[in-house]
Amino acid sequence: MSNKYSTIEEYISGFDNVAQGSLKQLKSILDKCVPKEATETISYQMPTYRYNGNLIHFAMNKNHLGLYPGSAAIEAFSDRLTSFKTSKGAIQLPLDKPLPEELIRDIVHFNAERMKDQNNPKWDAYRSNWTDCYELMEQIVAKTELSKAFKWGTSVYTYREKNVVSWGGFKHFFSIWFYNGVFLEDRDKVLVTASEGKTKGMRQWRFSDVKEMDEKKILAYIKESIQVVKDGKEIKAERATLQNPTGLLKEALNKDKAFKEAFEKLTSGRQREYITYIEEPKQEKTKQSRLDKAIPLILGGKGLYDKYKK
Repeated sequence: MSNKYSTIEEYISGFDNVAQGSLKQLKSILDKCVPKEATETISYQMPTYRYNGNLIHFAMNKNHLGLYPGSAAIEAFSDRLTSFKTSKGAIQLPLDKPLPEELIRDIVHFNAERMKDQNNPKWDAYRSNWTDCYELMEQIVAKTELSKAFKWGTSVYTYREKNVVSWGGFKHFFSIWFYNGVFLEDRDKVLVTASEGKTKGMRQWRFSDVKEMDEKKILAYIKESIQVVKDGKEIKAERATLQNPTGLLKEALNKDKAFKEAFEKLTSGRQREYITYIEEPKQEKTKQSRLDKAIPLILGGKGLYDKYKK
């Protein structure tokens, strides 16, 4: 198992002086615009800024500097990215041209606005209750070919950059989850689906005590999971479909004809942004606050994040 870099500084120092210059310049730009609460880490073997999740990644490639803000940002800034080569979640910044500081800043602010109220699971809340389980899993995974990455607020072990296994302690049980568990033979009939109807590929193995954890069996399941990656088995991501408004947004649309007409005139992408933004919080008062903010923007024909796309 290997983890080549543990900090952004270590990552940058691994390149020649010319590449280091570009990386340091990009990091300087990011340092000025990421929220002060953001933290630095290495995720997917790339320098990463985290802010209620992965805010943005970057990496040096052979012929370009890669910026990875995610697909939502790529879609939102498509008009300003026409001179750059892009993919679903990546932007290629040419090494022979100045870095587009204003564009980078606006993309970071766009992501930060989307993520500022996002709540992520606190995987370490009960860690002290399961110390022996964590230690055993570290010993087991050290015997494999896996690499360690930091994703979604916790450690994830990967093979060929594909997620394989992770684990965490909860209030009533310790769980190992296999990202491609649906393909495992599960000869011991121990795997469960955490969320029926939502979870497609992932399966969990739960324990109430470290004494229940059989090292040989767990290692066998992990090795089988690695073989699944080697065999190229994976569940293809489905194309996102536009969901219908629900809850407070639906009520507001039904009550106000002009508001409904304005909402329906928005692009599907903008509609999706508003639906997610308003329905995401758990508390009704937060949903209402977001709806109040959204109504004048929608009536004005504006998208939720348009101010960051100029």
